[in-house]
Amino acid sequence: MEKIDNIKQLYKMVFHKTKFIQLVADDLGLNAQYVRGHYFSSFWNIPERYQDRVITLLQRTIKTQI
Repeated sequence: MEKIDNIKQLYKMVFHKTKFIQLVADDLGLNAQYVRGHYFSSFWNIPERYQDRVITLLQRTIKTQI
């Protein structure tokens, strides 16, 4: 499984997507609307250098929401 596929599957499990997108934006120093539009929409255009960090944030978010 590619990292983007892993991100897509984990993202489906996030309850509060808006809060998660803001978390990613703050963590990476980016604009939340940019992150939503490019990282978590139909493009799934997450730069390779950020993919591991996004996976970590997804895993932590899912763990804390359970």
